[in-house]
Amino acid sequence: MKALSLVIPCYNEALNIPLIAKKCEEMVPEGLNMEIVLVNNGSTDQTADAIRNVEKKRPDLFVCCHIVKNIGYGHGILTGLKIAKGQVLAWTHADMQTDPKDVIKAYELYLSQHDQSVLVKGQRTNRAFVPNLFTCGMGIIASMALGEKLHDIGAQPKLFSKYFYKQHLANKGPNDFSLDLYAMYCAQKFGSIVTFPVYFKKRAFGEAKGGGSVKTRLKVTMRVLDFIFKLRKKIKIEKFARSPQMR
Repeated sequence: MKALSLVIPCYNEALNIPLIAKKCEEMVPEGLNMEIVLVNNGSTDQTADAIRNVEKKRPDLFVCCHIVKNIGYGHGILTGLKIAKGQVLAWTHADMQTDPKDVIKAYELYLSQHDQSVLVKGQRTNRAFVPNLFTCGMGIIASMALGEKLHDIGAQPKLFSKYFYKQHLANKGPNDFSLDLYAMYCAQKFGSIVTFPVYFKKRAFGEAKGGGSVKTRLKVTMRVLDFIFKLRKKIKIEKFARSPQMR
């Protein structure tokens, strides 16, 4: 059993992998029994080879997981979480726009809460106007539709207990970009969310999978909106089923 497992989904991130490995090695405090699960999420470039090289050099720290066909962002994370051995679990992105060291900050903040139902997440502080506009709009819509306060949904990292994972994500988490939203919804409804500021950097290599161009951002937004209203419908059905007249 590890104290902390960090899952990083990697889709066509071959050029970023060496940087990821270096940053991750530097961030681990002495004495922390931690593992980093690198998920090759159906990449079509040299990501698989790059990840294998990292694991070969540091098998004590890195664990490889390979998915043949990309099913979605959420599926990559959920696959990594399934094999993770940590009592506390986290995920972040491979683009290095959020420093991996933020995971350690999140872990320390989590330990101070003494609550296995809490989810700790980053809160981006320096976003450009257009991306921030999309994020704020999505947060408002999600909050109104689902009845829970949800803000900066895509911010990383996200960190929580093994208990939280088993209760809410193991068999119910969505396979696409809606996973961040779903995890936050579950945390607000059944526990709480604690945030801390993170600095959002520019991507070093490759292209954004869930943002980048306005076209890509709109595509992802439409998928998440679809999930929001499907989840809202499910919540209403469950609430109706629990009502006195249905007993």
